[in-house]
Amino acid sequence: MRCRLFKPGQRARLLALGLGTLNLLALSADCGGEKFTASDSSSSSGAGVGGDASGDAGESGGPEGNAGAPSAGSGGDAASAGSAGKPPTGCACSAGEYCQDGTNACRKCADFKRFEFGPARKLFAQTPQSIERFARPAGVGSQLFYVSGAADKAKIFYAAAPVGGVAVQVTLLTQIESGPLLAPGYVDQNLFFDRRQAGGRKLMMVSWTAPAVVTMEALLPEPINAPGFDDYSVAISPSTGHVYWMSTRNGQPELLWQATSMSDPPAPSVLDLKVKASAAECARSGEDATPWVNALGTLLLFSNPSVNDGCEVNDSGATDLFAAPLNEDGTASAAATALASLNHTGGMSRETDPSLSPDACAIYFASDNGTGDFDLYKALRN
Repeated sequence: MRCRLFKPGQRARLLALGLGTLNLLALSADCGGEKFTASDSSSSSGAGVGGDASGDAGESGGPEGNAGAPSAGSGGDAASAGSAGKPPTGCACSAGEYCQDGTNACRKCADFKRFEFGPARKLFAQTPQSIERFARPAGVGSQLFYVSGAADKAKIFYAAAPVGGVAVQVTLLTQIESGPLLAPGYVDQNLFFDRRQAGGRKLMMVSWTAPAVVTMEALLPEPINAPGFDDYSVAISPSTGHVYWMSTRNGQPELLWQATSMSDPPAPSVLDLKVKASAAECARSGEDATPWVNALGTLLLFSNPSVNDGCEVNDSGATDLFAAPLNEDGTASAAATALASLNHTGGMSRETDPSLSPDACAIYFASDNGTGDFDLYKALRN
């Protein structure tokens, strides 16, 4: 295991930064594209997770070298739930494209007007009761960050080639951390996450170099972090300067957002976010939406408790994955649509922590299949 201790940031200006003065650059590992158009239509439903580890079709290349332990294993065990979509009938698609199910038509992965996925595959074989969550892109190609360990032991790992089976612990042995997010160009730091500490969960930033060199540790400045409350699960749209995160500053967990690119940014506010449930539109709920936003700020992915058309929580509190289109000002332009081809209906299965691959041709997420033991999955656009 190769780890280096965090070094306190020596630039006092970091702690006094107003995020409105930050020059947010586009994530080099993210894909923008056209706006996602929410739709109730779906070519499949009730599909969940299962099968062997998928390949990296459609992704750009990246470092594939191995770096240290522990081993993440290879392959993947078959898991419960159905399939998603129809198999393509024969496409010769270029990089950054996918073959639409049941056709021979290639579509751009950067186009979110259609947002369907094929069968989800486990990223790698994990030991029983080993909880893995928050798979997030760590650069081009298949590089990933992810969190491993129970809630009271969670650590952040980096894997250059997740299916290959080698991962390196990034965070300290004594710290409990979660929600990694790579955002190059965000001042001098490029890696963001939350940490449990005496004052509650707080959002942190460090300068990270693969595989596990971390320096310049600092708290995100207020008002992103609020003294005496929990702030966690950050998502950043570098192109627009919009930041989304969870906070308890108003008494209960809420999904906040702030437009930080202007010289005098407004105070953080609760994001008005609805989810579709049949003909109903229900307010977002739950303790952690685990938000993720693309670099151009046009698409927000998140998790939400499964609800019926009366906006009541059903399926024994299971959570589903949702996608919402965003306006240029960072607000939702329509109610979020469930990713029916990935959500496992019935059995209390929790799907959470969604994010897109660098080319937007695949989605990563975590699911426990109703067991409480989360594993990481990947599904290709279909």
